[in-house]
Amino acid sequence: MAINLIYRNEQLLLGRTDLELTRALRRKEIVRVVAGADARGEDWSALEPIDQHRARVLSAARKMDAGTVFSHHAAAALWGIRILGVWPTTVDVTTERASGGRSTGQVHRHATGLRGVEVTQLEGVHVTTPAQTAVDLARVAPFAHAVAAIDSALHRKRRPGPLALKDEVLELARAARGPHARRLATAAEFATDRSDSVEESHSRVVIRDLGFPAPELQVSFPLPTGGHAETDFYWSDHDHAGECDGRSKYRDPKYLRGRSPEDVVIQEKNRENELRRVVGRLSRWEPVELYTPRRLYDRLTRDGLPSARPRP
Repeated sequence: MAINLIYRNEQLLLGRTDLELTRALRRKEIVRVVAGADARGEDWSALEPIDQHRARVLSAARKMDAGTVFSHHAAAALWGIRILGVWPTTVDVTTERASGGRSTGQVHRHATGLRGVEVTQLEGVHVTTPAQTAVDLARVAPFAHAVAAIDSALHRKRRPGPLALKDEVLELARAARGPHARRLATAAEFATDRSDSVEESHSRVVIRDLGFPAPELQVSFPLPTGGHAETDFYWSDHDHAGECDGRSKYRDPKYLRGRSPEDVVIQEKNRENELRRVVGRLSRWEPVELYTPRRLYDRLTRDGLPSARPRP
């Protein structure tokens, strides 16, 4: 989603003063995107965090050398690779080791060198390829975050197609060296193109860490009244389905699609009731529960799914 930015130098030429702009910032009528570029507060708050970061990257690019290589979170935002957690306020770039320069309040420089780094062009700037971006993020992130980034790049339902293939990611991950190389390779092996959200990716990691069997993903079941329901997780040996659902589906206009939250709640409950008629057991949890693994452990074991590990 695009956003119209307000550039300070243009505003000054139009007759506005620094004092007026400062007051507008304090009143939150405008929001600072990067130094010298702002956005209307209303427009900014309407953006998803990934689109806010994309706007920040493209704004920063206006002031940087044409050959700057945007990487990590910056490249992820441009490609549409989703992350687990909060987007940074700085813009990631990768530079040569000898000429890396210093990070600033606006730019985070990774002076790791560009030899062997896959780079292409997107949105008029140089950017690491999707596979390279996912691997770069996975190298510096905790395991669950690493898996989420790679899963997002591999996502098979993306239109017009996945950003990267697993073989591409595996090749880059296996060639990596350094203290986090083993964790990176493990994340790449664990990654899948069948995870439909970062919350599902996070769930898979927690399910594994808690000692539960590996589930099948996105299994479709015919419903008694017609149609199909696709579950996030399914353990066929136990006839047990699982779903991770956040509250955004009941609040975000993108998911409501003109329906009221009440209508969505009713439709979701009807779907759940039908699904319980075709699977032996059904467990549901919210993304917040993944940050206290004991809660998910208790939920799944209470619903009858066995674990090979003790309660955390």
